[in-house]
Amino acid sequence: MMLDDGNGHRSLADPATGEPVTLSRDEIIAAARGAMPGVSMVSARQLDEPDAYWYTLHHARELPVLRIGFDDPAHTWLHISPVTGDILDRSDDSRRSYRWLFNALHSLDFPLLLSLWPVRDVVVWLLSAIGTIVSISGIVIGWRRLRRPKVRSLARSPS
Repeated sequence: MMLDDGNGHRSLADPATGEPVTLSRDEIIAAARGAMPGVSMVSARQLDEPDAYWYTLHHARELPVLRIGFDDPAHTWLHISPVTGDILDRSDDSRRSYRWLFNALHSLDFPLLLSLWPVRDVVVWLLSAIGTIVSISGIVIGWRRLRRPKVRSLARSPS
């Protein structure tokens, strides 16, 4: 049975007795292997703090979390809660590439900037201001060009 204290903290309890239950790391790893049948597990490590792929930007991430890697063609990682055993995230090569090619460039969630929140905010504001200035400049230049009267040539072409 899963218990939620209302503050986002979860725990497990035996449904018959109400006694707290903790899952062992071996039980979680065995269950993760079952989630990826026919594929060998290549790594299992506990993340106690955010890293480049498990971080908080727009929504909170549970910590600690177990990252279990598999040797399938996509190099799948499962992020699993050590408290509940829930699979919190499934990540493969394409999602990790997308993280850098889209998320990092559009949200500026590079690890260095995530660790320095005031600096990240200043960078976001500056880039937004530069984008706004470039956009407004383009609109003004385009508007002026469209409104400019066309000049006719006075020279006649030979007939």
